Amino acid sequence: MILVLIFVGVALATFGVLSLLDVQFKANKLTAVTALFGGMAMVVGAEAGLIGSSSSFFKAQQIQTSACELDGESAYPENRRLDPNHLIRKYILGCMERAGYAWTTDHDHCKEAPLATNALCYLPTGAFDRAVTKVQVAFE
Repeated sequence: MILVLIFVGVALATFGVLSLLDVQFKANKLTAVTALFGGMAMVVGAEAGLIGSSSSFFKAQQIQTSACELDGESAYPENRRLDPNHLIRKYILGCMERAGYAWTTDHDHCKEAPLATNALCYLPTGAFDRAVTKVQVAFE
């Protein structure tokens, strides 16, 4: 479906550009500009959907959380069952911070379970990554 959206968007944008250049189309300027911007909006929307569904953003955050958990439990194997000093939790929080994620309890699932291993309790520190991740986790 995304490829169809990209194809139609590129066709509309091409029609718009060619019409503005007066190349063999009998469209008025309003139709050409509308086709151009409509096509570009379709292409950008489809690309955003494609990028958002890839192994970027929240999926990468989940992978990083699991990697930090594994590293923390490997660093303190004796504290897996009982960890009175919260060494594993501190390790995971530090690992996620070094990877570029900030701890936050904004998400409802994090409020229910504020665990260091809960990927919904982190957001990327980069502005663009943070915005895309917030949109992705809004439906979790």
